[in-house]
Amino acid sequence: MRLPALFALTALVSGCQLLPPKPPASGAVQGPGYSSETVRYRCDGGAIIDVAYLEFGHGDSFAALHHDGRTALLKARTSASGVRYIALDEQHSLRWFTKGDEGFLSFLAADHTAKERVLLANCKAEKAAR
Repeated sequence: MRLPALFALTALVSGCQLLPPKPPASGAVQGPGYSSETVRYRCDGGAIIDVAYLEFGHGDSFAALHHDGRTALLKARTSASGVRYIALDEQHSLRWFTKGDEGFLSFLAADHTAKERVLLANCKAEKAAR
């Protein structure tokens, strides 16, 4: 990843958190060769998660989210439907799957015998107040 892109992604990550809730960063941002958007999701059990998405003109797409006291950077991967983001750090192997305005967060340990475990289910994007 290019250094300026890494700085842009780091800046987006700083606004991600689970609790306490705060207004998400101002919607969409566009720059030369990239666009970004922060989306707030409300999940089962009342959990709130903000996800910052960053897309580059050459097709790479990333998401940054904060869960369980750690910020994870995830890269978009091919999926049958929707988009699956997989953590760049295998030791913090989160998966964020979205389809439309819904998503779920799961964990898959870096062990070939591990089973994927759902951490946050039925996450629905909140509509921005206008």
